[in-house]
Amino acid sequence: MRLTSYTNYALRILMIATMRRGELVTVQEVAETFGVSKAHLVKCVHRLGLWGYLENVRGRKGGFRLAKRAEDITVGEIVRKTEDDLNLVECFDAVTNTCPLIGLCRLGKTFKRACNAFLEVLDSTTIADISANRAEVLETLSPTWADPKQDSRLRPRA
Repeated sequence: MRLTSYTNYALRILMIATMRRGELVTVQEVAETFGVSKAHLVKCVHRLGLWGYLENVRGRKGGFRLAKRAEDITVGEIVRKTEDDLNLVECFDAVTNTCPLIGLCRLGKTFKRACNAFLEVLDSTTIADISANRAEVLETLSPTWADPKQDSRLRPRA
């Protein structure tokens, strides 16, 4: 199974927003940190905002932050929303299937079980879970992000 870059970016955005603990994050910061296109990230942030996962603040001092608790967002729901389809093989889609073995082939059934197991793991994993190693990730991405003396945005809220 291979997920799109869009899904990867959406999950990274949610992870960084979680790690920044409610403070605004800019698309520019994420683009520079991960070395990815700002244009792609803008699309992800916009869509995540429309879906209610992010609060997007416009303007000069704008950015984004989580609109929901990270514990309430599963990786599985984000993958389902960001992927066009999860049809691993042709026979998963009754509309476009041309295989004469539909319903008989054990390979299709095996792939269906594998896809369901994959999604089950993602459904049991939250954005909070993938953000639990906050200190190590932020130190690796940007030392100033990880040092609250240098960057007040990362200080825990009182």
